[in-house]
Amino acid sequence: MSALWMSIEPRPAETRLLLTEPRSGPALRARLPACPAQPDALGLLLRGLAAWYGQPFCAALDAESEDVRRHPERWTALLEGLDDALIQVEWVARTASPAQRDRFLGAVGEFGSARRLLTFATTGLR
Repeated sequence: MSALWMSIEPRPAETRLLLTEPRSGPALRARLPACPAQPDALGLLLRGLAAWYGQPFCAALDAESEDVRRHPERWTALLEGLDDALIQVEWVARTASPAQRDRFLGAVGEFGSARRLLTFATTGLR
């Protein structure tokens, strides 16, 4: 697994990039025009960053963004050829909202002792 991660968040007015290093956190943040002027610009930028750091990284594209949902073929073309030894691209879709908790058993009572019993039974820890 890669130590460096980059998020790519297409937004209506801009594309945001965030490169993160393992122990120090965010290393590079950028607000770029919504779509690159040249089709190979994103690939050149990402390959340049991989060369700068001298190591491969994983780029996570926000697959739920409006532009990616409307024009997946554009983003496929922009990222074409990047899934190689230097850059791995993941199309990431977060869930829109967490599932609602079922409240049917909410008022049954406290089960702390039952949880402790199961913890001891499965791990041997008290």
